[in-house]
Amino acid sequence: MTSAEHRNAKFKKLLVPIGVGAFTGFIAAMAFLRLTDRGSGLSTSAEIAGLVGLIYIVAGLAVMGGALLPKAGAKLLNVEDADELRELKVQLIYSSIGMAAFGLALLIMALSGPGGWIAPTMGATLTIALIALGMMLSKFMNRHTDELQQALSRDAMALSFVLVGLIGGGWAILAHAQLSPAPAPLDWLTLVAATLLVAAFWESGKRGMLTRGPN
Repeated sequence: MTSAEHRNAKFKKLLVPIGVGAFTGFIAAMAFLRLTDRGSGLSTSAEIAGLVGLIYIVAGLAVMGGALLPKAGAKLLNVEDADELRELKVQLIYSSIGMAAFGLALLIMALSGPGGWIAPTMGATLTIALIALGMMLSKFMNRHTDELQQALSRDAMALSFVLVGLIGGGWAILAHAQLSPAPAPLDWLTLVAATLLVAAFWESGKRGMLTRGPN
């Protein structure tokens, strides 16, 4: 097989996980928006926060499924084969629960507050607990990561910090100049979560980790 054919084969294999992920995310997003449209509905900030939280939850569930069912997971996740999933099982379980916890925290925040489905005090308490759980699991996961994965994590967090500064800082400047509405507290939480995802994908792509090998 030539290098061009090998690249084409990898690209075709990417279509399956991309398609499944897009379909699952679309269904989850539509269900969330349909559900929250009942009654007074949510603010735009809350809807966006909820959708970003759902991305984390869906991704966490997908990773968990791959870790527990390696043969099926090898066809959907970005790995070489089922054996790689078996080797990374502990790390992936920590990662999946942590991602789901962060996503659930953001989703709870979106549903909290005045007019929300969850009382503000309860929402804040659950969110803090879930974020603490996610941070603890991240510490546990780091014990099972290699130097490449640790470098990717550091670079992704650094890039996320820069993106938050550029986007959030630019938004704050415009708001201070009364050229746009000021970002709400929930917007900042959403921005941090969204930029972490973007940075992780960007850094993974730079390292050639988004193209899948044979499985």
